[in-house]
Amino acid sequence: MEALLARPEIQSAVLPFVIALVIALALRKLTSIAWLLALFAAFVVSALLINGLTLTPLTGTRKIILLIVAALGSAALLSHLLAKLRFQRPFVDLFCLLSLAWVFWAVLERMQTVQIAIHAGGFVAFYAILQLSFERIAAKPAQLHGAGFSLLLGVGLSATAAASALLGQLALALAAASGGAYLAWVIGGSATAGKKLPVTVLPYVLAPLLLGLASMVFARLPWYALIPLALIPLLVSLIPLKSETRFMRALLASLPGLVIALAVAFWVWQSGSSASGY
Repeated sequence: MEALLARPEIQSAVLPFVIALVIALALRKLTSIAWLLALFAAFVVSALLINGLTLTPLTGTRKIILLIVAALGSAALLSHLLAKLRFQRPFVDLFCLLSLAWVFWAVLERMQTVQIAIHAGGFVAFYAILQLSFERIAAKPAQLHGAGFSLLLGVGLSATAAASALLGQLALALAAASGGAYLAWVIGGSATAGKKLPVTVLPYVLAPLLLGLASMVFARLPWYALIPLALIPLLVSLIPLKSETRFMRALLASLPGLVIALAVAFWVWQSGSSASGY
């Protein structure tokens, strides 16, 4: 069993998918945040297997793990506690901006002033695009999970292709968990209506934001590879979903993002292979 759990495909695909699927199916009739609880449990288990219990030294990757766990927990808890939108948006903005500063400031402070301004501006622009795009689809489960799953898959595959296996594993684990929660919605739906709450999309914004930027800063992911990935939720939000079946809505909402994610990952892999000579 120990050897089985040490396999990357189990840690980053099979286990998080199964955990999220089971929890989301079990809780879908009880609460509208069943998918968040499912993602939280699945990611925590995967992160423990991938990284272990050690948090020292507190590297950038370990900071990202802690922040994603905090984002998932906050989204699940505060969607009820912060019922008014005017409190949720400032919280999400502050959480994400402080997270960016905590993870990347040590790198930015070694740059020239102009470089700091360019990088910081790019980081904030990436965040703003994701946040505004996901807010448009926060109350639409098919589009929300289709965009979240595709974006995380694209970040995970691209990070892996850019020579960052650890960051790629974390992104793929959350993508698999998202896929499990998504499948649970397709199978059984939810007894509660979706609500357009900014805090509920925090994990889908923060995780690809930090993992994607970390793959660029700490690995070899080109910055321009993040542009088509950042546009996935916006593109998905523009797709009209008129089908009566959840399966068809899920399929239509997922296909554009998956095409972009796979295309970007393949391009990054090809570029790296050509540059390295492998």
